[in-house]
Amino acid sequence: MNLYIKKLGFLFLSLALIFTACETQESIEITSPDPAFKLQEPGISNVFLNFALPDNPAFTISWNDEVTGSSSYTVEMATDSDFTTPIVIGTSNSNNFTISVTDLNQYLSAASIKSYTETAIYVRLVTGSFMSNVILFQVSKFPTTVPSITSPNNTFSAVLEDAKANETALTITWNDPEIGENSIIAIDYEIEMALAGTDFAASTVIGSTNSNTFSITHDALNDLVIGSGGKPDIASNFDFRVNAIVNSASGELTRTSAKITIALTAYIVPIPDNLFMVGDHNGWNKGDASQQFYNNGAGVFVKVQAFNAGNAFKMIPTSGSWEGDYGEDKVNPGKLVQDNEQNITVTETGNYVVIVDFNTLSFKVAKIDNLYMVGDHNNWNNNDATQKFNTTGNGVFVRMQTFAAGNSFKMLPTSGSWSNDWGENKTSPNVLEQDNEQNIPVTTAGTYMVTIDFNTLSYSLREVPQNLFLVGSPNSWNNGTAPAFTKVSEGLFTISQALTASDEFKFLPVQGSWDNDWGASKKYNGMIVRDDENNVASPGAGTYTITVDFTKGTYSVN
Repeated sequence: MNLYIKKLGFLFLSLALIFTACETQESIEITSPDPAFKLQEPGISNVFLNFALPDNPAFTISWNDEVTGSSSYTVEMATDSDFTTPIVIGTSNSNNFTISVTDLNQYLSAASIKSYTETAIYVRLVTGSFMSNVILFQVSKFPTTVPSITSPNNTFSAVLEDAKANETALTITWNDPEIGENSIIAIDYEIEMALAGTDFAASTVIGSTNSNTFSITHDALNDLVIGSGGKPDIASNFDFRVNAIVNSASGELTRTSAKITIALTAYIVPIPDNLFMVGDHNGWNKGDASQQFYNNGAGVFVKVQAFNAGNAFKMIPTSGSWEGDYGEDKVNPGKLVQDNEQNITVTETGNYVVIVDFNTLSFKVAKIDNLYMVGDHNNWNNNDATQKFNTTGNGVFVRMQTFAAGNSFKMLPTSGSWSNDWGENKTSPNVLEQDNEQNIPVTTAGTYMVTIDFNTLSYSLREVPQNLFLVGSPNSWNNGTAPAFTKVSEGLFTISQALTASDEFKFLPVQGSWDNDWGASKKYNGMIVRDDENNVASPGAGTYTITVDFTKGTYSVN
């Protein structure tokens, strides 16, 4: 009986489940989404346009279209979500669209959007009468329009005055149309000047600012006019322009304005009577009078100095005082300034000649460890290492060389390279020049001792004698009885001579004649010179070997 009851229970339960299942199945309704014409939200909505990658994609969009049946779409951009003034930025025949950095930047400019400002732009699709949804990008564009100088114009001129040294002489203003007040990046404006007509080949940066105006005093502008090639008391035309410089994650972007040309008349820059070097090489001892420069009397000061790598120095007009010190312009390498200057730094260990020119308010630091001759005599072979000069490291280089009439030559600091070659100043004979130099001419054939003196930026050619005679107190200064040296080789002479402690003597090329006599240099110990020489002094009583070497420009008494 219980078994039948259980079976009936299971039957009723099964029927209940079947009826329930049927009822559930009848209540399920399967639906599909409405057809859509929809732009997909991009993965990146912040766009910083990189000027260094102009052809790269700025952004890519894609969409679904189950409504229009179109195969041609127009992509529009606007600065508001209502698309009050839509701008067409492209078309597509597929379901995606890419725009390059350059193209988007141009469309943003056309919409008068300021550069380096986070700006919202809205994008949508249009095909026929259908419009898609709108998506949003935050973009930051870069500028392409250059600044424009608004004042002064090309009619401006100024006569600079020492009496107005601290007053404003020139104010330059400009407009930068693509940069707004809300820029997220600082713009550095660099004001540049150069002698008119030189296309800024040797330009000078006269200052920088983050604003749209720049002023400069009579004193500062006068130095820049002189340093840029202007002459005192003569009106000279100068070109000015403004560089707008931005440093961002994309790198440095510079935009340069059109130039203006104005006339400026400088006054004479005071030239100090003396100049002294002070720096790492002498422990910054400002009272070290041995550091005096050679003054050529025409505004040029010269000094030969040994430096270690990394040494720095500057110049002072008065030994013992820092007042009025000179250094390097921080933004114009090689230019000399007194205010807001920096120390001059040497990068490599070696011997250098330092040249300070107050006529151009400039300086040069040239390495002179070695020197080589090149010219007609060796067919201008700049790789001829046999043409090396002799030096003792005192800034004086000597070489004996035979020339034909009409030969010319110059000097190289590095064998095999024409870089930094030295020659003669075009307007000052016997003066050394490294820039805009000419070859050194030889008028008469012969064998010469060529002396290059960087301490005075001068050179000399003295004919090497074929014979040599000793004249002095040992023979009562009788040039007719002067004993002859033994000629060891071309340019090398020796003689044995008994001397007392007080004896003095010199050297004659011709017995019986005082013409072209040679003696001891007044400046360089152990060197021979033919002009303004001293007598050679005896080192003490005894018999000595006296050697005169024209290949090195030296003498010795041993």
